[in-house]
Amino acid sequence: MKKAPFLILLLMFFFLSSCGSEDNIEPAAVNEIILDQIEYQLTAINGSGVTGVATFTRDSNFNTTILIKLDNTTTDEHPAYIRFNSASEGGEVAITLTVCTCAEGTTIVTKLDDGTPIDFDGLLKLDGHVSIQESSVNPDVVIALADIGSNAK
Repeated sequence: MKKAPFLILLLMFFFLSSCGSEDNIEPAAVNEIILDQIEYQLTAINGSGVTGVATFTRDSNFNTTILIKLDNTTTDEHPAYIRFNSASEGGEVAITLTVCTCAEGTTIVTKLDDGTPIDFDGLLKLDGHVSIQESSVNPDVVIALADIGSNAK
């Protein structure tokens, strides 16, 4: 009987730490329809091999959501940001995105980190890029990038 609490804790750990494809995905509202969507391909840098897609959507409730899906990565957590300027120039953080856990992260965006409001159209005009970092331990190491907004080709 003394093993039962340990077994229950062990099962809870595996259940809570598993990575499924539905992790970090917000449930859609009943009447929510995707009005606009654009995808940006993330390119691996610094020999990481990590690629993926950053998908920006505007729904019928005028929410702007950014979904990051990474390929060729472990289940490590990867901090993600939208930064000012092109990827080749680099720049300061404009928007701190949800950390990519289990290779995914979803963020609803309404403003820049400095409080300036921004919406889907504003993101399409932004002089910026998406930056995926190696980890919270090595936040200065960038593993994937994608130019967005006015920098997208």
